[in-house]
This record gives sequence, C-alpha cells and structure tokens, in this order.
Amino acid sequence: MSKEELVEKLTEVGINGEWINPDEYGFSRTFQFELNGQIIKIEWFCNYSTLMIGNAHFWFDRISTYSGYPMQGKWIEFSFKNEHPLHLKVKESDK
Repeated sequence: MSKEELVEKLTEVGINGEWINPDEYGFSRTFQFELNGQIIKIEWFCNYSTLMIGNAHFWFDRISTYSGYPMQGKWIEFSFKNEHPLHLKVKESDK
C-alpha cells in the first residue's frame, strides 16, 4: 500500500493526522493521529506497516473501512495477511 492509499483509507472513516519526524530530505515513515484521546502512530512501509498504540505494535498489510465487528459504531479493521484483525472504534453509533 502506498502512503497515499494509507491516508486515503484513514480519511474515509474520518481519521486525520500528519506525517511526523521527517528526515533531512523531508521524507517521513511515521503517520500520527489521535483517536478517542489516544495517540496512535503508523510506521509505513509499502509491503507492511506497523500500527503502534503505546507499547502495543501490530503489523498490518490491509485496512478495511468496513468492519464486521459485532458492536455498534463505526470501526476500522487492520489485518496482516487477512488474519488476526485488529478493530479500532472510530465513532460511536448515531442513535
């Protein structure tokens, strides 16, 4: 997944952030955003990336902006090789 595709997928569900810690050439691999008061970082590589929430790190190569997670609200799903999905709640359900 390209850097542009990563940002596009996150933007689809209302997640906005910024590329941080650029090198001397202005290139950054770290995308940071806040979700429900929690700072989350993604270290991007084209073949797989790492989602970092505090000390928890999760490799992923796929983002789904839909989620079959059986809870109300809006979720985003990160998975590695289509296995072991990690679900993040983006928004409470509209009632």
